[in-house]
Amino acid sequence: MRVCAIVAMVLLLVYIFLIAGLHPGHKPVDPNAQTASIMGDTLYCTLITDSELGPGTPALKFAYDLIRQFSVNQRCKVQTSMEKPSLRNWEDLADRLTDVIIFNSATDTIPDAFKDYLVTSVPMEKDYVCAMRYDDRAIIDNVNFWITHIKPTPGYKNLYAKFTRSNKGKSDSWKFTPSKDGISPFDGLVKKYSETIGWDWRLLSALIYKESGFNPGIVSSMGAVGLMQVLQSVANSMGVENIYDPEQNIKAGCKILGKTQKKYLSQGMDEENALLFTLASYNAGEGRIQQCQKVAKAEGLNPNVWENVKSVIPLMADGYDKNGVKVSPFRGGAQTMNYPERVMGQYEVFKNTVEK
Repeated sequence: MRVCAIVAMVLLLVYIFLIAGLHPGHKPVDPNAQTASIMGDTLYCTLITDSELGPGTPALKFAYDLIRQFSVNQRCKVQTSMEKPSLRNWEDLADRLTDVIIFNSATDTIPDAFKDYLVTSVPMEKDYVCAMRYDDRAIIDNVNFWITHIKPTPGYKNLYAKFTRSNKGKSDSWKFTPSKDGISPFDGLVKKYSETIGWDWRLLSALIYKESGFNPGIVSSMGAVGLMQVLQSVANSMGVENIYDPEQNIKAGCKILGKTQKKYLSQGMDEENALLFTLASYNAGEGRIQQCQKVAKAEGLNPNVWENVKSVIPLMADGYDKNGVKVSPFRGGAQTMNYPERVMGQYEVFKNTVEK
């Protein structure tokens, strides 16, 4: 009996360390609390780029493959974006605009101002860890549990071996450095198809950068493919078959943008608001933005003004049922609120760097 008790205690300690991710620098999580499920939730993840983890790198593909596997195993959705290191990434995490940040702890760290609110996961590979809000217990537990249990599996080992092989002797073929002469290897295609929707090609480049970082091989956990993260079903409806081809991908994305923007202009919106609504729709889908407009109208606001619609999105986080309008929960609304601003901010960067 004494031996059994000792074994049980050891197993309990192992469980605590695996689930809670207790190791130096980590805040303890109560092991007696029940682990909440994130099944059906949508998590917003930011990958902070560095010399190894960037557009077109094998490490990025490896990261996306892991994220996709996590979403399958935990039965949740994960929307992923790439950002360069900046204080804003951490502000977004603290303000719940993002749920998880993946970063290299050897070259980056949680800023002092946020260390009381954020916590890191057990390590993934090398020095890469996940940062999450300390009060998001369900996310912390699920991430730590999954990382700990996936690493010993044959599937993970095969994936890592594939990444290691592809990382040997390969250059970062899709990395780019904007200059006055251009933005990416796809400038010619971007210019060609941006004309079909009346956009400055640098604006379309900004959207593509936010969607894929100019990596034509990226496939999201939701099945969105390539430069403009197009779903095959949507491309089919646009008469585009091969979304793995960069030109066809951009063509499909521009057809979506053009159709969406035309719809908003036909509603009597001015060009500025039509553009912002088009960007928001590209991120969340037209149906969801239409729901947001209904809520804005129910709140007595002009539904054709983006700032009005943006202001009511937080009201939809857990669903909305008021003034005869009922919509389902919009837990990913924070990212949609921020998306048009981020694309337009990147557009300003490209305008100040690249000649038209």
